[in-house]
Amino acid sequence: MRHVALALALAAASCGTLTPDPGPLATSVLAPDFATYSLVRVGVPPLRAPDVDGANREALQAALVAELATVMPYELVPLEVDDLVEVDAQDAFRRGRYDTRAVLEVARRYRLDALVLGTVTHHQPYPPQALGMEVELVAIETGATLWSSSLHLDAADANVRARLERWQNGHKSGGGNRESVQLTLVSPERFARFAASEIAAATLAPGAAPGATPVRAAYVPRNGSSTP
Repeated sequence: MRHVALALALAAASCGTLTPDPGPLATSVLAPDFATYSLVRVGVPPLRAPDVDGANREALQAALVAELATVMPYELVPLEVDDLVEVDAQDAFRRGRYDTRAVLEVARRYRLDALVLGTVTHHQPYPPQALGMEVELVAIETGATLWSSSLHLDAADANVRARLERWQNGHKSGGGNRESVQLTLVSPERFARFAASEIAAATLAPGAAPGATPVRAAYVPRNGSSTP
């Protein structure tokens, strides 16, 4: 109850007059030769998160797929743990590390051009929630990292609460009101969606300074696809 009371107090403090937007909280880097790759199908395996239970890990993966789908012009293919175990007898994915041979076999099986590999670096699912993630887009052709993003959210931080309020206000289906913000602060699933949205937002302006006008990254692979 004490955690819930603290979350509600944080929400109340963040629901007055909108504070200046600090900009996307994730940092993002795009490879200089990104546009030379032809990407159509991109797999999203379960996140590397040995200290996170199965339900929360699945919620994080689903959130990441949903938010990246709004900015990436690819067919995103969610993969399950069982897909990976079939090609890796050591069950490495369940232990929190990726086996190169397993990754390549999965890529061939599902005709993937790249993989979105995510790692949970910090996870506190009770108020005040905290979540850290590192995400990479890795080309199957070369094994090179084409895009990477990192994020650490702490619900006790004023900038995080300011971004959360704006994100919630933009989700009209959730009401965009104080009650919705309070719910997100106590719901690991909703907080994960917010975190994924911050990573997706960082793909629009890699390296942009806080407050800068967002500019879409040059997602123009050789197949002619591009962000809408």
